[in-house]
Amino acid sequence: MTPSLPHGNTSVPTLLRLPPPRIAVVRAGFALVWAAALVIAVGDKVPHTDSDVPTAAALVLASYPLIDVIASLLSSRFRDTRVLRINAAISALAAIGIALAAFGSDAAATLVAVGVWAAVSGAILLGIAVHRRRAQGGQLPLIVSGALSTIAGVSFVAQSGQHDAHLATLAGYMAFGAVLFLFSARRPTSAHPATPQSADSEPTALPRA
Repeated sequence: MTPSLPHGNTSVPTLLRLPPPRIAVVRAGFALVWAAALVIAVGDKVPHTDSDVPTAAALVLASYPLIDVIASLLSSRFRDTRVLRINAAISALAAIGIALAAFGSDAAATLVAVGVWAAVSGAILLGIAVHRRRAQGGQLPLIVSGALSTIAGVSFVAQSGQHDAHLATLAGYMAFGAVLFLFSARRPTSAHPATPQSADSEPTALPRA
């Protein structure tokens, strides 16, 4: 049996098996910290779409999908294994694509990479939430999150054709999505005993607003 960490902290294996609502809360916390880091990294100067992305901002931007990869893989230990692993694979590819765009191209290409990822992952989340709503009800926060993610992704791609690249707006997008995930994770649970179907009603690790 693995000993607990000192001072009453949870053991490492237990941390790796946090139930889905807690995973959503932890993931949202990382997203809020990430949003603040992006604002700081971008600074007060708005780059042009044909400008290079600042190195610090490129690092932050490329790191965000990795949060989803980890959250999806952890959540897949409880339910929705196939869907969540597919999402983890999409987010891993997004991390590579965003990194290539941010470090090897310009701000416009970076916006396109982020936008495509947001639109695809948002559409997946929206589809799952609508399917669950038909069977179980609820799911409003995830429906809103999926719809906004899809719309935001399309808007990021559209912004790539403009003169200025407002990269800091990506922070607001991620922060708002984190708030929706917190709301979804903390909503009242049903008084009925947990079943495999009711477990699926908990928020997944799929992307944000």
